[in-house]
Amino acid sequence: MSSPVAAAHDRQLVGVLVTYRRTAQLTDFLANLAEQDRRLDHLIVVDNDADALVARQVGSLLEQGRDASYVATGENLGPAGGIAIGMKHALRYARDRDWIVLLDDDDPASGPNVLSGLADFGAAMLETDPRAAAVGLVGARFDWTSGRLKRVGDDELSGAVPVDYIGGNQFPFYLAAAVRDVGPFDASLFFGFDDLEYGLRLRRAGYRLFGAGSMWQEERRRAGRIGIDVAPSSGLGEANWRRYYSLRNTVRILKVGGHRVAAARVGLVRCIGKPVVNLPRDPAGAWRHLRLGSKALRDGWIGRMGRTVEPQGYGPNLISDALPR
Repeated sequence: MSSPVAAAHDRQLVGVLVTYRRTAQLTDFLANLAEQDRRLDHLIVVDNDADALVARQVGSLLEQGRDASYVATGENLGPAGGIAIGMKHALRYARDRDWIVLLDDDDPASGPNVLSGLADFGAAMLETDPRAAAVGLVGARFDWTSGRLKRVGDDELSGAVPVDYIGGNQFPFYLAAAVRDVGPFDASLFFGFDDLEYGLRLRRAGYRLFGAGSMWQEERRRAGRIGIDVAPSSGLGEANWRRYYSLRNTVRILKVGGHRVAAARVGLVRCIGKPVVNLPRDPAGAWRHLRLGSKALRDGWIGRMGRTVEPQGYGPNLISDALPR
């Protein structure tokens, strides 16, 4: 029997990187990727546009002898849509035992051994758990009653940490066989919680997902997030398109997952109740949230999905902001 380390090198890494009008970030990310001590065997760059500069960047990778593909969607399909297309392309290259690695051009690796560390960890998990389907740096658990993410405690960050999903900007490795089984990301979510939906879908299919405890702890220490307490706020943030997609997709995930009561309760509390409670202290802001929340609740409940609210620029992936690291 081969050792986990040998098995790790026997498994190819097929990367999927979605970008949208961020050539500077893409340049920096590709430079960071080149510093990894474990190279990708193939990189698929999905351009949620058709930018000639991005195409040239991929062409430059080919000139350097790196195996890469460029896929232009021609329109903004959001992270979810771009990843769905990238996963389908990745399955053309990946064998069942290989990993499909999701990359975020806004979140470069914190050190040169992220890919090798996760490849070794993933190989070890597959040796010990035949239902292992995904590994990554940071994840969380999901409370189907409240519709909220639950932060994993500092004391659990050692060895393999079972989670319900892995953050999309946390270098998730998905086993190609599992991707073939359950399908790619749900493109209809467009933006936000696409990685959460995918982790929950894998879990429903009987697969297991794990965070690499020691690497996770180091990431948390580096970010100064050891010993913090994460709790939902009673106040109102900005009523923007990110908030809309967060609410809409949460309602949809709960309803499709068979938790209709929780979907209704979460929708009414967060989309309606929270703005109403805040009316006395911030009438204008509360009304903006109420209009946005009402639309999110309606659209999520009836399944009006896709790009239903136009995003105003692209920042970090919504789920990376919500992930309780």
